[in-house]
Amino acid sequence: MTSLDTIKLIALSLSFAALSGCGDSKISAVKDTRLGSDEFTVGETLSKVKECKSSDWTSEIVNNSTIVTHTCTVKLDDELLNLAKEGELTALKSRADLADLSVTQAVSQARSTHADALRHGQERATQAARRVAEVDRRIQNVATQQRSPFISINGTPLRRGEAPPDEATWEARRAENLAVVNGEKEKLLAEIEAEKQKTQAAIDAALKQIDDASTWNEKYTQEIQRTYQTMVKEVDAYYEKSHILKVKTVFRYREGGNAEPVSAALFIDELEGRSATPVYLMDPKRMREYLTYLTKSGIGMEANRLFEERFPIEHISGPDGGFRYKSAKSAT
Repeated sequence: MTSLDTIKLIALSLSFAALSGCGDSKISAVKDTRLGSDEFTVGETLSKVKECKSSDWTSEIVNNSTIVTHTCTVKLDDELLNLAKEGELTALKSRADLADLSVTQAVSQARSTHADALRHGQERATQAARRVAEVDRRIQNVATQQRSPFISINGTPLRRGEAPPDEATWEARRAENLAVVNGEKEKLLAEIEAEKQKTQAAIDAALKQIDDASTWNEKYTQEIQRTYQTMVKEVDAYYEKSHILKVKTVFRYREGGNAEPVSAALFIDELEGRSATPVYLMDPKRMREYLTYLTKSGIGMEANRLFEERFPIEHISGPDGGFRYKSAKSAT
């Protein structure tokens, strides 16, 4: 008598066989698809790709659609590896060359701010001298104005029948007018002094920014060289290790319809990297072109990004910003 466990095992095996057969039929349908007016089927084209040392087909259901994936495990030869390493080092060098851009811009901006502050100070000084000269002329006019038998106490011509002010009244009014104008001058001089101090503070702040940025410029030069040399060693170590490259070509298939390519991406050590148009589906000889394009800046290390992470100095933006070491490392 067959046990219940044996019956369950047979049923499970039949289920797996049915699923496998279903998957095989979808894969076969994709393999038999001709894209456009291609002479060969998708399966025939991919089987002719010489850069694949092995290949695999899988299928799964996603959102009621069958997704069929062809995985090509790439033969990573020395030529492709060396080109990728060269691209990695080139990208790293480009990033290192731009590393001092923030401090260079800071020096330039500080110098521009300093020049603007000096120019503003000169313009305000010129305006202040002109305003002081105008007040001094008014003081002189009030102080030297003579009493006239034809001018009223308010300085306007006398009307018919109006008597001119006497000497004492005239002198009292002149003293009042002088006090008002001199008060205006004192207020003006106080405003000019405050503006002068404000301008000088801006000039001093700009000079400090220039000094600080210039100091950090030297530190940047040292740290760029140090970080770059460290990263070059890491690149050498990374490319001495073996890495697994796979090209995964994904198709969408619907029952009764043709398969259509969805994506083609390069996976490096099982991590998805860049993607590009699968030109090798048109001509299997173009897989080399596809791989060269996707690995021209390296194969997954992203040394230029790591340089940014390892670089020890950071720029704090804003009016109160500046430069500082990311860690508690002393500025030596």
